[in-house]
Amino acid sequence: MKLKEIDYKLLNYLYHNYNEPISKIAKNTKISRDKVEYRLNKYLQTDLIKQFVPIINYSELGFHKQAVIFLKFETPKMADEFSKQLSKNKNCISHGKILEKFDIYINAIFKNNDELEQFISQLFEEENKLTDYLLISPSFAELYPLKFISNPEKENYELLKNTNKKITLDELDYKILKEISKNGRIKLLDLSLKLKINTTTIFYRLKKLKENKIILGNRIQFNNEKLEYNYSALLINLKKFSEKNKSKIKQFARSSKNTTSLIINIQKPNVIIQFFYKEENEIRQEITKIRKLFENEQIELEIIHLGEEERINTTPFL
Repeated sequence: MKLKEIDYKLLNYLYHNYNEPISKIAKNTKISRDKVEYRLNKYLQTDLIKQFVPIINYSELGFHKQAVIFLKFETPKMADEFSKQLSKNKNCISHGKILEKFDIYINAIFKNNDELEQFISQLFEEENKLTDYLLISPSFAELYPLKFISNPEKENYELLKNTNKKITLDELDYKILKEISKNGRIKLLDLSLKLKINTTTIFYRLKKLKENKIILGNRIQFNNEKLEYNYSALLINLKKFSEKNKSKIKQFARSSKNTTSLIINIQKPNVIIQFFYKEENEIRQEITKIRKLFENEQIELEIIHLGEEERINTTPFL
């Protein structure tokens, strides 16, 4: 499917608004209802859209440690074998290949430091022939709306944020989270039939999950090869990582057209920015801006090119 301007416009809107009715999507994008429906079905049939994914605030579910882990194995085959195990791991939200230096990246959540340390220890205890790893443990993480066509009015999503509310979820809440993790665009009626609960109750529970900031929003997992876009992570280490410099990097990430997420790390590297781009010169321009922004600072930069991400499981613990 050759993408046109209308496709990019629609995909840009759908990224954070996919669970809206077709009529509302059509109205807000100024694309006819028939065209929206036809194109959305085409994106799914061609696997351009791999998955509709809810954005979860894990802190409210008792998971207070988030980690990104880069792993290097003795051979690519060992990396592939280990990768197959990750889809069943209760801590792993997503994982994918890295095209140089490391072999695999893992996005994972943990209840506390002890659980994270145990996970790392097990990596070395098993016969995985792990030769190197890089642990990124965020003190701050933010996810941004997709901006490859225009700057949407959608808000930024600050992750790892606890509202300090005493929120108690029951079995039904967790069942709902599990089902929308599989398909974020599942219809209310289908969800009701699947869980054998009336639609009014399901609607109310979903509303409360959003009001309590457990479900923060939505995003789409694309087939990047078919979309003809790439993901890369820029690892930044600033020798002087003052509050002023933190504010500067946050401001850059929020305004950058190609930035999809920002992590501030508790150790070296102290900043990780994920870029989404079509042409290599786009990421070069962003790096040039960062160098200019910190021209009076000691700074180290390293690019890690990320391969295709495996299917995301936003609730691996369920």
